[in-house]
Amino acid sequence: MQIRRSLALATATAALGGAVAVAAPAAQAEPAQQPPAKQSAQLAEARTNDAASARASWHLIWGPRSHTPTKYWATPDFVPRSGTLGVNARCWNGGDGTKYKIDIVRTRDKKVVKKGGWGYCNGGWMTVKTAAASGTSYYMRIYLTRAHTVEAKAYYYR
Repeated sequence: MQIRRSLALATATAALGGAVAVAAPAAQAEPAQQPPAKQSAQLAEARTNDAASARASWHLIWGPRSHTPTKYWATPDFVPRSGTLGVNARCWNGGDGTKYKIDIVRTRDKKVVKKGGWGYCNGGWMTVKTAAASGTSYYMRIYLTRAHTVEAKAYYYR
């Protein structure tokens, strides 16, 4: 008889505890209701932010193109469609410590508008940016301390 009472009590406790556990997350998961006007305003703001972020981003102008092993590469010309121009280049050294640098050059007068620093050829992209662009053609000069394969590309920001 004692066993029956203990078994009945244990069953009732388990059933009651399970019902509370099941009901608790459902009550917590219910979102707070907002007025319809506030919801539509939030949705409109989210759409505006998404459209603005889609418009204001980097756009590929030229490349990616690569060059066979070389110590110097003057890329073909490219014309950015906004005032901000960015170029990327990379090379691989095979463990010999090769370094490289990028210069952005205005085509019409061969003026270097932005110089990049020296970096190691380790397969990572080096980036050089300038805000002096828009409507004028530019090209990159890429210098290497030893001949290696180079890959480059150019972007504008709008």
